[in-house]
Amino acid sequence: MRKKYQRTPKEKRDEIVLAYLRGENTYQKLGKYYGVPPETIMVWVSRYRKRKNVVSLQTDSKPSEDMARKKKEAEKSADVLALEARIRELELQNLALNTLIDVAEKNGIEIRKKSGAKQ
Repeated sequence: MRKKYQRTPKEKRDEIVLAYLRGENTYQKLGKYYGVPPETIMVWVSRYRKRKNVVSLQTDSKPSEDMARKKKEAEKSADVLALEARIRELELQNLALNTLIDVAEKNGIEIRKKSGAKQ
């Protein structure tokens, strides 16, 4: 007999995904805390990123990649570094605003413009 899987409510899924994107914990820690397999959380995060087109606050890079990146940054000019920092700041601001809109719409406040012709 096959094992019956429970479906996780959308609100709980969104809470788990946003906790990961905020950089609070790893897949494993979130999975253990919420009782959900880490692989499932990876799938949810992947789907959320595709749907919302967001940038994670958590780094998935390895230490050797970090060292190579730091070496390249040392070679970059101050202008390029300032622009990259500004881009990162704007990406975080965009994530925060989208999260705010999602919470408002979950509470019944329509903010995003709906597609279609007015009649």
